[in-house]
Amino acid sequence: MKSKIEYYAEVRNGVRFMECKCCGTMVSVCNNTTAIKCDVCVREDYNKEFPFTPPKRYVSSGRPRGWKFMKEFVHTDGTVYHRGVEQPGLKNTLPPTKVKPKKDKVKLSKGQKAQLYNDTLSKIHKLKKQLSKAKFKKDQRRITSEIKKLQRIIK
Repeated sequence: MKSKIEYYAEVRNGVRFMECKCCGTMVSVCNNTTAIKCDVCVREDYNKEFPFTPPKRYVSSGRPRGWKFMKEFVHTDGTVYHRGVEQPGLKNTLPPTKVKPKKDKVKLSKGQKAQLYNDTLSKIHKLKKQLSKAKFKKDQRRITSEIKKLQRIIK
């Protein structure tokens, strides 16, 4: 017959504690518990069975963004692509495509944004006055198009 293993248990401040069957640390348990495995040992067992593998990150191909949509793109190694399709017959026949860096937009401060907003509103007000005085359709169209451009800046 199989012998029953009893693990050390003690009561502290009305709470029963029992030692872990693997490492021996004391863990709080309920009254009818016969054996316990602590959270650290469970985590170790889980990691042995299912080891952690970090997620695969983006790996740059060395080509610029949107190269597949370019009419013609020549990589630095000489490979020629037409709309993303490699053209092996043209390899090393053309110079590599030069990629222009994107211009950084100037970030406006809160005060500068407020100033720009107020200036555009004053320009719109002046243009609306001119619009009410304009007699010819060509003048009215020009003024309304300017007003629309300024309203886009406000939004």
